Amino acid sequence: MRVRLLSLTTAFAVLAGAGAAAAATGRTGQPVMGTVLEVTVVASDEDTARSLAGRAIAIAKHWEDVLTTWRPDGELAVLNATAGEGLVEISEDLEAALTSMERLSVQTGGAFDPTVGPLVAHYRAESAPSDKSAPVPPISTALVTSSRRASLKPGAALDAGGIGKGIALDAIATELRSAGATGAFLDFGGSSQLAFGSMEDGQPWRVAVAGLRPGTILGTIALDGALATSRSRPAGDPAGPIVDPRNGSLVDEPRMATCVAASAAVADAWSTALIVLGVSGLERAEARDVPAMVQIGDGEPAKSARFSRLVAPISSSSNPRDEIVRGAGTAPRKGSAAGAGAPAGRSMRFGRRSSRESQCSR
Repeated sequence: MRVRLLSLTTAFAVLAGAGAAAAATGRTGQPVMGTVLEVTVVASDEDTARSLAGRAIAIAKHWEDVLTTWRPDGELAVLNATAGEGLVEISEDLEAALTSMERLSVQTGGAFDPTVGPLVAHYRAESAPSDKSAPVPPISTALVTSSRRASLKPGAALDAGGIGKGIALDAIATELRSAGATGAFLDFGGSSQLAFGSMEDGQPWRVAVAGLRPGTILGTIALDGALATSRSRPAGDPAGPIVDPRNGSLVDEPRMATCVAASAAVADAWSTALIVLGVSGLERAEARDVPAMVQIGDGEPAKSARFSRLVAPISSSSNPRDEIVRGAGTAPRKGSAAGAGAPAGRSMRFGRRSSRESQCSR
């Protein structure tokens, strides 16, 4: 009987082991798009995890080449330089990015629109109002695309700052999933984040939700999707202030917006739009399946119904850092731009801050 019991015990142990898939974690981080991209990948073995983490960096650098306007050889910069000269050939990736920009401009009612590029450039360098302050032509009228070709109207210029990192994160996540990753946490300077699956130990990727005041943590979110945070900045800030495309004016009142969405590009664009729209935009965002929070000045954060349900409070009896232990990397946050060398915006994770500019200089 004892032999039989031992055999049964051994059999159950084997079955239990067969049901638990082995997992390993690969981590890396490099400067990309003017900030540090931190990557954590969970896969079946260590070599695969490390390889996929490196692949994530390569994809991000590709999208930097496509979307940067900080280097004259960036594909979007080249398109801007040919404004008014007729159709020019563009890559499939740039065409897809332009389509996303146009779609999200419409969805946000024009509160996000990359055609504010010239105004953002002005306010980044000057504190005085621009003599060009006026409603900017929306991307739907400033841009023409046709079968891998595109043209801009004379004087128009696009800036992917409010969406570029999100586009890159979505592309990375698609590649990692198809290559067999069981989980990943991707963090662009604390301002644009994407997570799927779980950590190696099965725990969720938990991130902090920061308030507008320095050092404030409002709670945590177990992230399975994308999270983006934007904040307004004054004229003359090299990070690039946020401009209202509907009237060309600078949003200089202290504001912060955080959004959660299935797509990082969607979260990025909406966090920018809500800086422009303020609290009144929360209902519109929620209707688009984008739970969100907006804080203005010294006021209390306003949260959509779904966002409130996503946020778990920090226990009053513990150190917030002890609860926010899920996620990737420890590299310091730097700038954030859709091109190397640009400074950046803000968010918080694991009790650390960084800034994030949007609309549109990333």
